[in-house]
Order: sequence, then structure tokens, then C-alpha cells
Amino acid sequence: MNRLVAITASHAPALIAASGPGASYRFLEFFTAQIRNPHTRRAYARKAAEFFDWLAAKGVKQLATI
Repeated sequence: MNRLVAITASHAPALIAASGPGASYRFLEFFTAQIRNPHTRRAYARKAAEFFDWLAAKGVKQLATI
């Protein structure tokens, strides 16, 4: 059985959240609805978090930059 997670900007990386509620929704919807396997979902989410942390360290402040 799948568990639904409340989709809020607080769960999205800062760069995504700063792009507005639509971007936050799509980002989190991808991980919660599009990827059914929980192991794959966790692996992708972990790598996405690493990528967004790297972007933040490089000073990227807008989603459009990437």
C-alpha cells in the first residue's frame, strides 16, 4: 500500500521552493506519484538532494539558471 505525503514547499529543496508552489508541487509529485518503487524513490530523492545542495554551494539562486 502506498502512503501519501502532504506536499508542501517545506519538503522541497530551497531552490525549488523559491520558484513557487507550482514548482514545489511538481518536484514532490514526481517523487511521490511517478516513482512507485520505494527504494528507487529514496535513491532518486537522495541524489536530487545532493544535486541541489551542490547548486546551493555554487551560489545558484534561480531554477532558470540550471
